[in-house]
Amino acid sequence: MARVTLLCGPAGAGKTTLARELEAAGALLLSYDREAWARGVQGGTPPRELVQEIDAELHERLADAIGADRSVVLDATLATRAVRDRWRMRCGAMDVPIDLVVVRAPSDVLRERMRARQPGPDSVVLDDDTLAASVEAFEWPGEHEAHRTIDTA
Repeated sequence: MARVTLLCGPAGAGKTTLARELEAAGALLLSYDREAWARGVQGGTPPRELVQEIDAELHERLADAIGADRSVVLDATLATRAVRDRWRMRCGAMDVPIDLVVVRAPSDVLRERMRARQPGPDSVVLDDDTLAASVEAFEWPGEHEAHRTIDTA
């Protein structure tokens, strides 16, 4: 039976590592970062219009995979409750079970990982200030959002 794993966490937490493991086990990996990179955004934040275009395409791929009874893993920050709710509603409309997995790492580990990264389709590189601001603004799932947490590092 197909299921969807929604990965949630700040840049550098370890979401892509976990996504690759699930992909190796047969899940279709959907990634905003990969899609933005393929469209020429190889640093910084993609324009809103491009994010919306990528979002629509990922939703189509999700529907196709679920229709084929294939599990999916979404490798995304999912930094706000509204974004997570939108993905939950999509999955609910397809009557597919979801697993929201919050991936966390201590701030010093996130900074170390960012400094060691090379830009690529699976590795957005943020400077210390941008990383700190994104972690500060992150809306962590609360008790009313079913999820499990994986701490890395």
